[in-house]
Amino acid sequence: MSKKIPVIAIVGRTNVGKSTLFNTLLGRRSSIVEDQPGVTRDRNYALVKRFNFPFTIVDTGGLVGEEENPLRDAVRAQAETAIKEADLILAVLDGLHGEHPLDADVFRMLHQAQAPVIWVVNKCESPKIELAAAEFYALGIEELTFISAAHKSGIKQLVSKIEEKLSLKADATLVEERPESVIKVAILGKPNSGKSTLINKLIGEERLVTSNLAGTTRDSIKIPLKRDGVDFVLLDTAGLRKKAKVDDGTVERFSNLRALRALAECDVAVLLLDATQGMPTEQDQRVAGLIHERGRGLIIAVNKWDAVEKDHKTVKEYERTVRANLKFGTYAPILFISALSGRRCPSVLEVAKQVYDAGRERVQTSDLNKVLERAFKKKPPPNYRGEPIKIFFATQVGIAPPEFVVFVSHPAKLNFSYKRYLKNILRDIFPFPGYDIKIHYRKRTEKADRAQREAAV
Repeated sequence: MSKKIPVIAIVGRTNVGKSTLFNTLLGRRSSIVEDQPGVTRDRNYALVKRFNFPFTIVDTGGLVGEEENPLRDAVRAQAETAIKEADLILAVLDGLHGEHPLDADVFRMLHQAQAPVIWVVNKCESPKIELAAAEFYALGIEELTFISAAHKSGIKQLVSKIEEKLSLKADATLVEERPESVIKVAILGKPNSGKSTLINKLIGEERLVTSNLAGTTRDSIKIPLKRDGVDFVLLDTAGLRKKAKVDDGTVERFSNLRALRALAECDVAVLLLDATQGMPTEQDQRVAGLIHERGRGLIIAVNKWDAVEKDHKTVKEYERTVRANLKFGTYAPILFISALSGRRCPSVLEVAKQVYDAGRERVQTSDLNKVLERAFKKKPPPNYRGEPIKIFFATQVGIAPPEFVVFVSHPAKLNFSYKRYLKNILRDIFPFPGYDIKIHYRKRTEKADRAQREAAV
């Protein structure tokens, strides 16, 4: 008996890009696409076989928004039939034009659906649009998937989510074996800070060439390692020097580029400092800044600590020095190690796992809003034109690094010190060790907030 091919219905209000998504998933133009509402009326079926598993997609007319269409009842009936027979529903929203009052009607209708629903925000051609589209969380949606069907961006992630929702397993003869999830840890720092020595100690063998000569490592080396049941890939990199000191076209120049590529690829970056050189240098600050800008998990490991004369105050004093000089990384755990002797080296991987997990935590929307509402009440922001700045809604829109959008009445009037206050409040309640917390402020009027609340009732 053959396995039933799942049916996936694409639904939403008019002119949100349902047919464009249909054509993109199919891989060819089948549904007619025009920049005007009401083009699609009948259910349009097509079998998709271009991914790891086959499925049937159904294009539909607008669930709502067809008021001027004399066939609106028939169009809606067609869409409702598709919903009833579907194994999965793709509910499409318009990210470019933002939240529409009719989207709340769609949400209420699909809330009663038997099949699971993936909420897809279409027309997200840029990160700016994607951030603004986070306002759809206010409908009560737990998770959004951002795509641009016209530009074919986000489609692979959407298909993966479809596969996950349907709990499908692709035919082993058609799919390459997928590697298990691994934590990629890049070891970064200045030349001769002990990066390769640390990796050799972690893997328990002299896998990498080490010497006291700066620049021994030229390529970025990937080394798989399993520790306590966790899979890691260690990325050894060349020491990063100032760009002005590295000539174009040289081996060192290419080494620097590969080190930066390793930073872009990793999940967690370990910034290795040389304790024998005293306080962190300007180049250490630059590397910390690069890690911060990339939004990677950050661990600061102070190497050669056994070579430093110290007393019971030395650790705390050095920590204060590091925090003062590496202002980009005040959120980073600090470890004191000796790569040569192996002292405390295993803690690097232990903390890397903790940072990796912390960066993927999600804060419940209700908890987030309670914390921020209390913060606003405890210390209100300065008034604007004699009226208090109001907070309406906040939600987490990203992980690793954790990213939040906060909707307020006058975002441009929140000064730096108040934004820092809110960030510190979030950090106190939701630590996210090793990651910077990114908060974006967006404008939302009291009228729009009231309309949204009334539509949700």
